Amino acid sequence: MKKTITRYGILIFLLITTLWIVLSNENVSNFPKLLAQTNPYILMIGFIGMIGYWIVDALIIREISKMLFVHNNFLKSMKLTFIGQYYSLITPFASGGQPAQIYSMIKDGVSLGKSTSILIEKFIIYQVIVTMYSIFMFIIKMGFVYEHIKTSLIFIWIGIFLNFIGLLSIFLLFFNGKFLRKIIKWSLSILIRFKHIDNIQKYEQKIEGIIKEYEESLKKIRENKKITLKISFMTILQLTFYFSITYWIYRSLGLGNVSCLDITAIQALLYMAVSFIPTPGTVGSSEGGFYLLFHMFFGVQKVTYAMLLWRIIVYYFNLFICGVVTLIDYMMNKKTQVSKIGKETNL
Repeated sequence: MKKTITRYGILIFLLITTLWIVLSNENVSNFPKLLAQTNPYILMIGFIGMIGYWIVDALIIREISKMLFVHNNFLKSMKLTFIGQYYSLITPFASGGQPAQIYSMIKDGVSLGKSTSILIEKFIIYQVIVTMYSIFMFIIKMGFVYEHIKTSLIFIWIGIFLNFIGLLSIFLLFFNGKFLRKIIKWSLSILIRFKHIDNIQKYEQKIEGIIKEYEESLKKIRENKKITLKISFMTILQLTFYFSITYWIYRSLGLGNVSCLDITAIQALLYMAVSFIPTPGTVGSSEGGFYLLFHMFFGVQKVTYAMLLWRIIVYYFNLFICGVVTLIDYMMNKKTQVSKIGKETNL
C-alpha cells in the first residue's frame, strides 16, 4: 500500500511540476488564439493514430497467442493492451506493464509459462524494431538531423546505446535456459536466507516446470519465422501510427513546410533519447525533449502549445482511457470473486 501511494505521489508531483513549467511559459497567453486556429479535424487524426497504436498492439498479442494455442480473442487482447499501457505509463522504465498483463492472463486461465512467452516475444520484437526503426530514420535523414538537431545528438546516441545494451541483456536472459535457471536459483537462495521456506524441492520442481513450458513456447515461436516476420511488420505499422501523431499536430496548426517523414524521424529519435529516463511515462523528459527537438519546426510561439497537444494525446488521453478500462476490469473481477465466495458459502 505504501509503495502504491509513493508511486502515485511521485507521478502526481511530476505531472504538476511539468504542468506548472508549461503554464508559466510566457507563450501561454497565446493558447486561446492558437486553440481557435487549430483545425479539429486534422488534430483528430492524431487521436486516431493513438487508437491505431492500441489496435495493432492488440492484434500482435492475439497473433502471438494463436501461435501458442492460447485463446486470446480481440477483446481480450485489447484489454491486455489497455492494462499494459496503463501500468507502463505509471511506472519507471514502463516496468509495470508486462507483469500486470501476465497477472491478467493467469487470471483468465493462461499458464505462467505461456503468458510470459507471449509477452517476452512481443517485447523483444518491439525493442528490436523500435531500435532498428530509429537507426534507419537517422540514416535516411542524417543530413536533415545534423542540420536541425545536431546539439541534441548526444542524448539520442545515449538512448540508442542503452536500448541496444538492454536488448543484448534480454536475449542473454530469456534465450539461454541455463543462465535463466542460475538467475532463478540465485534469487531463490536469497529468498531462503530472509524467509524460512519449507519444502524447497517443491518450489524448485514448480520453477523447473515453468521454465520447461517457457522454453517449449519460445521454441515454437522461433520455429514459426513467418509469424515473427508478420509481427515485425505490424510493429513497424504500430510505431508509425505513434510517431506520426506529432505530424498531425503540426498540420492542425496550419504548418506544412516539413514532411511527415521528417517529423516522424525526429519523433523516433526523441523516443530513443528519453526512453532511458527513469520517470513514470518519461514525464518531464519527454516535454523537455519535444521542446528542444521541435521548437525550430513549430516556432517559439507555437512549440509549447504543440507539446501540450502531443502530451494530451500520447499520455493523458492514453492514461485516461487505459485507466478506465483497467478499473472496469478490476471491478468486474472483484464482483466475480464475491459471487464465487457467495456460492461457496451457500453450498
